Amino acid sequence: MQASIDTVERNVKMMNVWLKETSQELGGIDEDDAWRRLRAVLQTIRDRVTIDEAAHFAAQLPILARGLFYEDWRPSESPQKWRDRGEYLEAINAKISNDGAADPEETLRAVLKVIERHIDAGEVEKVKEMHPKEMWDLWPS
Repeated sequence: MQASIDTVERNVKMMNVWLKETSQELGGIDEDDAWRRLRAVLQTIRDRVTIDEAAHFAAQLPILARGLFYEDWRPSESPQKWRDRGEYLEAINAKISNDGAADPEETLRAVLKVIERHIDAGEVEKVKEMHPKEMWDLWPS
């Protein structure tokens, strides 16, 4: 039983790291806003990649982030074929669920920096390549 508790505690700590880093990348926003923005980007990535790639990517996320990633997913509607930057950023903005004050491009850039710190570089590159080339400049590397 202790091993299970340790796993949960480790994942809560890792999720807190992701939220703190997201907050810092976005100028010190509060945890609730960091949570919403992290969820919005993870779900937009999920909706753009193939089902198989979504599973590979999600396997590297902390368990709680994986929950955000899969929340409300409709695999039969994946992958979305957003063709341009505007459609993609609008998808993020729609998922942020706020009063419109968040900048979806700033949010995407910030969360991608956090993802890049914690996910295997090869996996990040595969996900990036499933996005339109006009989006690649938003990725940190």
